[in-house]
Amino acid sequence: MEVIHRSSLARVCAGKVAGEEVDTPMALSQVGSAPGLSISDGSAELLWGEVRVPLGPKLRPPISSGRTTPPAIHDGGIAVTRLPLAKDLGALDGAELIVVENAFELRREPAMMAEALGSLRRRAGSRPLIYVPGLAEPSNLALLCYMGVDVYDEGLLRAMASRGLMLRPEGVLASDAAPQELEGMNIEEMAEERELVRAFIASGRLRELVDQRAASSPANAVALRVFDARCYGVAEEQTPVTGGMFRCNTPQSLHRPDVERHRRRMNDRYSAPAHKKVAVLLPCSARKPYHASRSHRRFIEAIRSGPHFSLVHEIILTSPLGLVPRELETFYPAAQYDIPVSGRWSAEEVEMVNGMLRHHLAANEYDHVVSHVGDGGQLTAGIDLIDSSGGDPGSDASLSELDSVLRGLCADYGPVPAQQDRLGTVRSMIGYQFGRGVESLLDNATVSGKYPYWKIMDGKEQIAMHTPDRGMASLTLEGGARLLRAGVNVVSCEDFQIKGSIFAVGVKDADPAIRIGDEVVVEQNGRPAATGVAQACGRDMRDLDRGAAVKVRHKAR
Repeated sequence: MEVIHRSSLARVCAGKVAGEEVDTPMALSQVGSAPGLSISDGSAELLWGEVRVPLGPKLRPPISSGRTTPPAIHDGGIAVTRLPLAKDLGALDGAELIVVENAFELRREPAMMAEALGSLRRRAGSRPLIYVPGLAEPSNLALLCYMGVDVYDEGLLRAMASRGLMLRPEGVLASDAAPQELEGMNIEEMAEERELVRAFIASGRLRELVDQRAASSPANAVALRVFDARCYGVAEEQTPVTGGMFRCNTPQSLHRPDVERHRRRMNDRYSAPAHKKVAVLLPCSARKPYHASRSHRRFIEAIRSGPHFSLVHEIILTSPLGLVPRELETFYPAAQYDIPVSGRWSAEEVEMVNGMLRHHLAANEYDHVVSHVGDGGQLTAGIDLIDSSGGDPGSDASLSELDSVLRGLCADYGPVPAQQDRLGTVRSMIGYQFGRGVESLLDNATVSGKYPYWKIMDGKEQIAMHTPDRGMASLTLEGGARLLRAGVNVVSCEDFQIKGSIFAVGVKDADPAIRIGDEVVVEQNGRPAATGVAQACGRDMRDLDRGAAVKVRHKAR
């Protein structure tokens, strides 16, 4: 199976089973043909090509017993496992399909379902498909795929129809229709939901559909909350650092892995430019990036009206991201998110923004903090600052006050040269993108051009370029050589002539910190051979033997 599209752990894969073309998410029917199920006299067999795999008798130890069972390995790379998962899953290495035999028990245990599926995908890696018998219905298919499930069956659809229940993505409804009619309706509804899920995966926006579907039942809501809280690592690993526009219309959107990653990188990677003495807190805008909006053009005009602007650090306060320094506004996800604005902040949003702000101010040495947010102080409660907004940050009077306050606060400081200001700002951007410890990328560097089109140069040699299209620094070969010396985002390849994209089969090793969309350097025999954009996370580059690994931008002659 080859991955065609991916959205976090969910993927659309295509391949063949015993010569028959199949794709995922895959529905196994109960018509007795492969791939599918054969059910008779209360027993079930999985038909996978020429392989017939018994799915076990009804009477087996339940999950609640706590008894673990080693995976059973069958022909064709099919592994059958039970929950709770055994400590040693080494037998799953090389498996093409993993069947979670007693997955149906998770229907009443949504928290356990989230943890079990997250743990299984983390331990099994990306290679195998995961099949959960008897668990899928229209309301949870998007969620199951989001948690790493690839294959499902019609068992629950048929069982619920026999009880007079009609299944829809929005929930379960009682019906007077005949069971056979209901069965067909449920299967048809599931097929339509499958196609919708595939479309959202292909667009990289499955999480939006998951957020919508989570409201269809308490069980779905619990599973998503637990998955976000306890399986962040496995979901984040497969979440790109670039992407298109997305909507955050529900409270659970605060915990998307790409949003949570931004907040963690702000705390763990990011440092404000050292020469900035005054932090100015600004409200967000509907238009992205912020500097393209009318409100922020007016903020910028007021802040940069005099030579003091190089001393001022602009920080946008926003939900769901928390803090977005001006220099990060073109990075994903700051330039792509959309959120309904009502003028009211939830308690969770206030706590999140306030906590991030306190951490940021404690970690960076500003002499003054100016608030031009105009939120009545709910986002900045207990923080020592100067309010210049007058309750209406966009008014002429408040903008004049902002200009006056900044001029007064900066009067005692000497001017910061433009090149020092640019280089310090780029240093903060590079730290956020690659992590701390990549200062060598900027050795002897200068920054030229007009923001957001900045070139990072060493004399006449270009190191990297920042553009709003990529939203981050894109590396040249010289930049790649510097990244290689820092030992960050390195992909080690076999010794072959690079002509186009590099595929996983040719990768010997890769930095596990690499995420889809990252800038990487390709190394051969200890020397930089190419730079480009990661098409897979570092672990998949190393472990898989199919699919693209790096889309090459520059290569050595």
